[in-house]
Amino acid sequence: MAQTQQAADTFLAPLTRFYEQEQLPPLQFELLDAAELPEPQRHLLVHERDMTTRLERHHGSPVGLKALYVSQSPDSYFREVLLVAQETGHAVEYGAIEINLGVFPDALRHDVLQGSKPLGGLLLDHGFEFVSNPQSYFRVQSDPHIQQHLQLDAPAQLHGRANILSTPAGDTIANIVEILPGPRD
Repeated sequence: MAQTQQAADTFLAPLTRFYEQEQLPPLQFELLDAAELPEPQRHLLVHERDMTTRLERHHGSPVGLKALYVSQSPDSYFREVLLVAQETGHAVEYGAIEINLGVFPDALRHDVLQGSKPLGGLLLDHGFEFVSNPQSYFRVQSDPHIQQHLQLDAPAQLHGRANILSTPAGDTIANIVEILPGPRD
């Protein structure tokens, strides 16, 4: 991926900002080309659709949201989250997302602030058109914080992406960092 680390840092900002705020040691991201991602991570990450639907199909289960941390300003809503397969209770994604509330009609804004369903599912439920534009793919070594939330027994090499959702007119909906737990035995 022909991308500078500085540009990647911009896309990874939601997660980096959370780590700084909580005074956690920074994660070390290694940028990858999409072709360097292993399967099934490549299938789950390399697409221009919503992640919720892709995860639900892959895991054969509806995916719920567990908000780990939330903060809000008038037009911005930030959360650290786990997406959890409802059938198994297993975390299927860890991430951080900054959502621009100003682009939503009232009903969708209300549902986002309820914090009970992933953004991708809400956008689809409300028929809100969006464009998904993955910015970078990466490998990252898990730390105790991520290991705890993804229920990993030991440190692991994980894969993820930084993604921007926008309206068809180009207004940013959300800046998202998504990390997958890796295959379960």
